[in-house]
Amino acid sequence: MFLDRGVVSLRGCPERGAALASVLGVMAVGLLFASLITAAVVGAYGVSSSTRSGVQSGAAADAGVAAARQGLYVVGNCAGQAVPGTYASAVAPRYSAKIEYFGGSTWIAGCPPVTATEVRITSLGTAQTAGVNGATEGNATKVEAILKYLVPGIEPSGVALYLYRGGTVESNSSFDLTESPGAGLMVKNGNFDCAKNNTVINGSVLVTGNLTFTGSCTVNGTAWVSGAATLGSGRISDNLTAGTVSPNPPGTRVGGTFTHSAIIPEVPPWTEVAYAPAAWVDSTGTPYEVRTLGACALPNGNLGGTSAGKPVIINALDCALGPTASHNTTVTLTSDVVIFANKFDFSGVNALQFSSSTSAVHKIWFITPDQLSNEQPTCTAPTQGNFTVKNGFSINSPVEALLYTPCAFDGANGFSWRGQVIAGNYSSAKNNPTFTFVPLGLPGVDLETGSATPTITNPQPGSVVSNREVTD
Repeated sequence: MFLDRGVVSLRGCPERGAALASVLGVMAVGLLFASLITAAVVGAYGVSSSTRSGVQSGAAADAGVAAARQGLYVVGNCAGQAVPGTYASAVAPRYSAKIEYFGGSTWIAGCPPVTATEVRITSLGTAQTAGVNGATEGNATKVEAILKYLVPGIEPSGVALYLYRGGTVESNSSFDLTESPGAGLMVKNGNFDCAKNNTVINGSVLVTGNLTFTGSCTVNGTAWVSGAATLGSGRISDNLTAGTVSPNPPGTRVGGTFTHSAIIPEVPPWTEVAYAPAAWVDSTGTPYEVRTLGACALPNGNLGGTSAGKPVIINALDCALGPTASHNTTVTLTSDVVIFANKFDFSGVNALQFSSSTSAVHKIWFITPDQLSNEQPTCTAPTQGNFTVKNGFSINSPVEALLYTPCAFDGANGFSWRGQVIAGNYSSAKNNPTFTFVPLGLPGVDLETGSATPTITNPQPGSVVSNREVTD
């Protein structure tokens, strides 16, 4: 019996030790799980706090963009900030939004001048409550917004030559339309004839009608023709799309691909321009000065605003013959000038030139109003007549000129033009003319679409180009 008790006693000791080890193991596992749960809770709290701070700092950065954008609508507001060009808030939502403008080739810090084309707002937002447990990622957010910058005045638009009812060119005519958007020469409802003797058109043409080469005409670009393209001895250096072509196939007369189709891009509609002085404002929103043309004669000398450099509208609508000029006249522009007249007949004037008084670019608009709103040009004869020039008429660099007439443009004998021509009736350019495209545009209209544009009374931000979150 005593032997049995001893055996039982010996057996019991190891069993008690094993139980203790199991308990300790369970406790260790429990502590491990507890520490993992604690770490997960702490980490989750850090993540959630980072998310919260990120939302706050992002909202603050967006608020900075909104504050800066709103301020740019008010003249002088940007320069009037505590730090000019920087919009800042010291209370929630806290932000610092800095203004830059595009200076042609680079971004420049500061408030935009009237020459700016875009503005960039870089806003740094700070969270009201910072993240915890080292979760600092959301404490600050930087947002960058780039916007168009709009100024009062005329937005350049339109193509080089818009000939609603078509026209003809001949005799060593030279046209540089390469900078014109899309086709440089457009015909809305008519034919375009390249008549004779080595005319060169550098650029593309778009004709809702027929295209006819009766001489050695060259189009260094693409041609779209809804009707018949009769190429004669001429050549199109790139592609041709036409309803029909002669010769067929065109062979080497087309340098690119010929597509047999009458479906071509749409030509913008005719835009009616009336005598509306209030539509003409400068880059500060100041209306142009308005005055009449003394004795209905252009001066052989200075022409411009009464205040130096300020633009002027010359109302010559009461001049029965339109503005007149003497031989060998040089009109020297001291500012931008708009001349309204029912006709411009310089066919009997030799050597009429328009120059700038300095090296500064000055612009001149010759406008015959379209008095009937019917979405097509209406030349009201006999009151209204063509714009006619010859024998040395010249728009000298750096002057830029736009002609708008519901009648016709009739140019001959070595005239030189820099700018745009918009003519309603069948027009012509003959005998060694040269034409170089420079965009000027007209107030209140986008000439590339024919749609109206809003009137802007002071410089302001326009449409959003981009809006994104950025990192340093």
